[in-house]
Amino acid sequence: MKKLFAKFIFIFAFILCFALNVFAAGDLNITSVVYDNSASFLSINTPDNDEYTFSAQPKLYVVPEEKKAYFDINSSVLRCPAQDLVITSSEIKEIVVKQFSASPNIVRVVIYYNDGYDPNNIQLKKLNNTLIVRFANAQIQNFYFQQVYTTSAKDITPFYESVSIQTPVVQAQNNILNQIDSAFNLGIGTNNENYVLSKKDLMLPTKYYVDNVNIKNSIVYITGIGSAMLSKPMLLSNPSRIAYDIPNAFVNHLIRNKTTYISQNETIKIGQFDRTTARVVITSPNADKYIPVIYADTQRIAFIDKLNSNPQKLYNTKAVLNNITDEINDAHTHSVKLIFSKPIVFGLERTASNLNLLFYNVEAGGAVDIDSSLIFEGAKILPIKNGGIELMIPSAQASSIDVHLGTDGKTLRIKETSSQINLPAQDKPEISVPAVILPQKNSNKRLVVLDPGHGGSDVGCTRNDIYEKNITLDISNRIAELLEKKGYEVIMTRGRDATVSLQDRVAISEAAQPDIFVSVHVNSSNSESPNGIETHYYKDNSLLLAKTLHASMLNHVKANDRGLFKSKFYVINHTTAPAVLVEIGFISNPAERAQLVSESRKQATAKAIAEGIDGYFK
Repeated sequence: MKKLFAKFIFIFAFILCFALNVFAAGDLNITSVVYDNSASFLSINTPDNDEYTFSAQPKLYVVPEEKKAYFDINSSVLRCPAQDLVITSSEIKEIVVKQFSASPNIVRVVIYYNDGYDPNNIQLKKLNNTLIVRFANAQIQNFYFQQVYTTSAKDITPFYESVSIQTPVVQAQNNILNQIDSAFNLGIGTNNENYVLSKKDLMLPTKYYVDNVNIKNSIVYITGIGSAMLSKPMLLSNPSRIAYDIPNAFVNHLIRNKTTYISQNETIKIGQFDRTTARVVITSPNADKYIPVIYADTQRIAFIDKLNSNPQKLYNTKAVLNNITDEINDAHTHSVKLIFSKPIVFGLERTASNLNLLFYNVEAGGAVDIDSSLIFEGAKILPIKNGGIELMIPSAQASSIDVHLGTDGKTLRIKETSSQINLPAQDKPEISVPAVILPQKNSNKRLVVLDPGHGGSDVGCTRNDIYEKNITLDISNRIAELLEKKGYEVIMTRGRDATVSLQDRVAISEAAQPDIFVSVHVNSSNSESPNGIETHYYKDNSLLLAKTLHASMLNHVKANDRGLFKSKFYVINHTTAPAVLVEIGFISNPAERAQLVSESRKQATAKAIAEGIDGYFK
C-alpha cells in the first residue's frame, strides 16, 4: 500500500511540475495546427498577442536514413491536442506535432517524407506569430466550388479523414500478478519485453454529419455539419417512395432510421445505407413530387412538395440573376455558369428531357439574354407561380450532370457530359489572367499584393450601369500609386478589366510571397438602406492588419462603421500572408453609390487604405 501511495505522490508531483512549466511566463502558446492541402503548407498558429513571439526561426534538421526532417520550437506550449496528420500526397507522408519536453518547454514538428522527395524543399517562414511550413510550390486546386449534386456515381469522390492511432498491447502473461505489474510499468517506461505498440489507421467519413431532421409547414428540413452533396434520386414502388443518397456522410445515431411524419400518409426516414453513405427516403403516394432544395451554406437541405408547398417560407432575402455564360469544355462537355447578386436558395429536378433549376429567392426579370448566353437551343427561363424563376435546360437522360455551388452562395455551375452530343470545336479564349511579372523582391522594401475585386465577365455588384469591378480597379490603382511613393513594392492581381479566378488571385500572391494581401470590394444589399464600411479577415495572423486598416478607413472616410468580421472568403482563407478583404461601401445605397464614384471618395478611400498599410508596418 505504501508503494502504491508513493507512486501516486510521484505522479502528482510530476503533473504539478509540468503544469507550472506550461504556464511559465514568456512561453509561446500554440493554439492550432492546420494543414492546407490546396497550397501544401502547414500553419502553426499562436494568439495575436504582442506578449508572445517566436524567439528565433527554428532550424530544420534532416535525418535521411529515416526519411524524416524535424525542427523544435523553443519556449513553446502546445495548447491544442497533439497532431498526427497522415498526408495523402506523393511528397509528404505524415506530420507529427507534439510537446517534446516540458522542462524546458519545447514543441517538436516531425515531417516524414516519401521516396524521391527532396527535404531541402521544406521552407520555414515566420509571419508575425504564425509559423508557415511550406513543402512545395502551391498547387492551387478548384476549391471555390463545392459539388452539391451529381447523376453519375463515378463522379463521387470518396472523402476520408485519415487518423492514425497507437495503442499499447501487452502480450499474454502466465499469471495475473505479472499482468498487473506490466500494466503499472506501462506508465513509467516501455522496457517490458511484453509491451508493444500497435498502429491502427482509421478512415473517417467526415464531409457531412447529418444532425437533425425537422418538419415545418409540410417542408422537410435536414441540417448538419460540413458540406452536403446529393446524388440522383431513385423512384421505388410498393410502397411508393423516392430515395436520395448523401455520399461521404454520417448520420447521428439519435435520428438514424427514425420515421417522421410529413402528413398523415407521408413519412421521411434517414438511414446509414453503408459506412460512408446516408440515405433519405420519402414515402408518399406521389413520391416524385418531392424535390430537394439546396441552401447556399450547403449545410441545410429542404425537401418540398413542388406542387403544393409555399417556397416563400424557404428564404429571407431575394437575389437577382446578373450574368449567365455557357462554355464548351471539350467535344462532349459544356458548363453553364450563373452569377447572382445574393446567395441563392434553389430546387433541383431531373426529368427525362430536362434539368430544371428552381431559384425560389431570385426575382423575375433582369437584363440577362438567355438566348445569346447559352449554347443549346430550347433553354428557357420561366416565372414560378409563388415567386422566383425556373431555368429549364434541355438534357438527355443519358447525360451526366454535376452541379457545383460557389462558397459565397452566389455562383452556380452546371456541367453536362454526354457521349451522345458532339459540340463544335471552340478556340480557347486568349489569356484571361493578366500577365503579372513578379519583381525580384528587394529586402529593404515591403511587398504588398493588391486584389481589385471581380473583373472582365465577372462584373460584381451593379446598379444603374455602375459596376463594382470598375470601382475596385480604380481605387486599387490609386492605392498602388500612393504605396509606391512611400517606398513599397506593389503587385496587382489584375491591372486591367480582365477575368481572374479566385484560384489565380491566390496563385499570384503565393508566387510573390508578399508581406500582406489586401482585397478591395464594394458591398451590396437588396435594401437601399444599408451603408458603410466593413473589413473581413479569417486567419489569426490577419487580425492586426484588419484592425489597422479598418481604423484608418474610419479616420479618413466619412462612412458608417459596420465593423470587423471573421469571414471565410476564399482569397483570405487560402493566402499564406496576412490577408484582409475590405468592403468600401454599398453600391445599393443611392447616396453612398454617388460617393463611391466621386473623385473625393475614391481618393479618400485609397489614401485611407495606403496609410493603414503603412501604419501596420510601423
